Amino acid sequence: MVEMKRLKEYDLHPGGMRVDEALARLERIVSQERAAGEGVFAVVTGHGSSGGTALIKDAVLAACAEYKRLRHIRGFLDGFYAGDIFSVQALDFPDLHALPPHCKRSPNPGVVFIAV
Repeated sequence: MVEMKRLKEYDLHPGGMRVDEALARLERIVSQERAAGEGVFAVVTGHGSSGGTALIKDAVLAACAEYKRLRHIRGFLDGFYAGDIFSVQALDFPDLHALPPHCKRSPNPGVVFIAV
């Protein structure tokens, strides 16, 4: 029997967390993961309230774009696109092969995958 590898997962959307708190935590997580070496991890952002807002997710995606530009991370992928292997987002993610199959079968818009 083949054991399925589980990604490290960090939750940035516990009740009441503000965007600035989530971004400060993301910065610490990225630094920690970079120090540990190359790999992929997941950040749970939530995908917004019923009002259609996704403040933490939008802020995390913007921060990841900046981290990638500065070469602090190798790439990131909005979980919404994890199952669409032909999307520009998935094709641009350097470690798509490292995502467990269930992440590809059941895309999750409340997650961002980050490769360091």
